[in-house]
Amino acid sequence: MSGTSCDGLDVVLVEIRKEGTAVTLLEWTAFDYGPEWSKRLRELSILSELEALRLEQQWTEWVSDRIAGCLRVWAAVHGPAHLVGFSGHTWYHEPGGRGTRAIGAGAHLANTLSLPVVADYRSADVAAGGQGAPLVPLFDSVVFAGHGACLNLGGIANFTWLPKSTGGSVRAADVCGANLLLNRQARRAGLAFDRDGALAKSGTVQQDALAELEAWSYLHREGPKSLAAEDLDPLHAVLDRIPDPRDASATAVEWLAKTAASSLDPSEGSNRILLVTGGGAHHQHLMERLRSMLPMGWALEIPEPEWVDGKEAVAFAWLALRTAQGQFTSLATVTGASQDVCGGVLFGTFATP
Repeated sequence: MSGTSCDGLDVVLVEIRKEGTAVTLLEWTAFDYGPEWSKRLRELSILSELEALRLEQQWTEWVSDRIAGCLRVWAAVHGPAHLVGFSGHTWYHEPGGRGTRAIGAGAHLANTLSLPVVADYRSADVAAGGQGAPLVPLFDSVVFAGHGACLNLGGIANFTWLPKSTGGSVRAADVCGANLLLNRQARRAGLAFDRDGALAKSGTVQQDALAELEAWSYLHREGPKSLAAEDLDPLHAVLDRIPDPRDASATAVEWLAKTAASSLDPSEGSNRILLVTGGGAHHQHLMERLRSMLPMGWALEIPEPEWVDGKEAVAFAWLALRTAQGQFTSLATVTGASQDVCGGVLFGTFATP
């Protein structure tokens, strides 16, 4: 899994049993991109097609080397892997426009690893009239069904709202910017990221800027809806105008916490537990502000560290198995597609072990 934060690659080994309802995270590791790869991936959206395709080849080879190394080590403990889920890295995402595309050569990866690979998760849903994202809600609805909602704080914050009763519809959406906003302000202060939220905690919320963030038109748009990194440019502009990055970070945290908390249903019901994962869950100041703003009766849960950082990668492994078995991977109630869709492209031949 490579997310919009452009900070690194997450690789997990997952065991899936009982028709997908029993998921065990066996191994997790992360590879830091470092300044060069991080910069190249952040600039992907402005590259020419030829430049992007060259980057795709180089990045796929880099990814392949790391996955191969993991598999060699993990096979000694857990036995061989059977299938690889490869999220790629978003190049552009414009449902209703030019479509969606992630770099990552699935065929090359399958040939190099000598394993079947599932890639290109979004295109089929977009072709069916959907947003192509978020894709994790189906996984959330099966694996974390005992919760009321799941919030992933990656580069972009996305919610899964789980039904209150059996037979209810799963809803989800990209809600707002998260680590893409926070990391940018940290870089203004000479930091790679805001460790534990110390930078934001030392700042003062700027009310005028907060009001501008709250007026962002996307917040008031009806779903289904999804975001790409470039959609956050108006938010960056607001925060960049704040002279002190400490104040800009504090303002971004306040807005993110308020937006997330207001996305929860305050009405009575069971399972009012909010599961928070992704890099933003390590931001202690953000977690403090979010916890203080939760509607009455809601509780915040942060799982074990490997699940905080590896949950999305686990979800894409789980979705890869569904693709290989011909089962749907995205929900029409989430993406707005004409029907539930089996997305992803299988490179190679897969047989259930």
